[in-house]
Amino acid sequence: MNSGNASVITTYFRYLYNDTLKNSYLQNTKDNVKEIWSRGDYRSRGQFFPPVSAYLTRLVKLQPSDSVLDIACGYGNTAITARMMGAKVTGIDITPKHIALAKEEEKIAGISGIEWKEGDAENLPFEDESFDVILSTFGHIFAPNQDLASKEMLRVLKKGGRLSFTSWPPELAVGKLSEVVSKYNPFPASDAFSPYNWGIPEKVKQLLPGIKDIIFERDTINIPILSPNHYWLDTVTKAGFMIQVVETLQKQNDDEKIELFRKDYIKTLQQYISENVLRMGYLVVIAKK
Repeated sequence: MNSGNASVITTYFRYLYNDTLKNSYLQNTKDNVKEIWSRGDYRSRGQFFPPVSAYLTRLVKLQPSDSVLDIACGYGNTAITARMMGAKVTGIDITPKHIALAKEEEKIAGISGIEWKEGDAENLPFEDESFDVILSTFGHIFAPNQDLASKEMLRVLKKGGRLSFTSWPPELAVGKLSEVVSKYNPFPASDAFSPYNWGIPEKVKQLLPGIKDIIFERDTINIPILSPNHYWLDTVTKAGFMIQVVETLQKQNDDEKIELFRKDYIKTLQQYISENVLRMGYLVVIAKK
């Protein structure tokens, strides 16, 4: 065993058995998540998501009498949609910037009464069985500890309550674009905690033990674009993680790698574009506790 491997293994076991080190690692991870999501312009990036929010609320048969939790609520599109239907709504997100945006969107919508909270999908600040309905629109799937996020969702959902969320299947546009990003990403990644696990029905069933009446639906977000390069530029200037990846490559003075990245990304992107429309297929999960 060389010294480099020994060092990695030593650090790994220290991480497993040293609570202080483990807690520090997890806190750094959470801080990094907040930083990455704060850097993006998700009001702009999410402008095509409201129909998804409406689809979710319809599939879950939302009623005005329902108490609803929108996990990883982002700029509030799904929480606001649910509130406009008369439900009692709470929206929670780990990023303070998102909560501030959500409050602005609520005001613009001309409604009130949504409770906005800063919080973590892996440690929801609510009592057991607090909500009739749990929703998440491409949100909780990015929690690093998927098992814990799943347990927390089910913990705060009432017995007989409904759960519905959207995710990105790995075989469709977002999943394939993510594969390209992974080739050029200078940061370490973990396949075990890929958000695209939530886009595979069999893995979703494993992540939601004890859930009954689980149904899977598929739909597509249609995004008008002028050209693949327009979408690339929008992504690397408005999506937090892509901003961080490109900036890191720029600091490494690796312009050649950035150009290869752009060409590879656009080549993949073109497979999902027809008549100036980018088609992003997604999975919808509807279940009952």
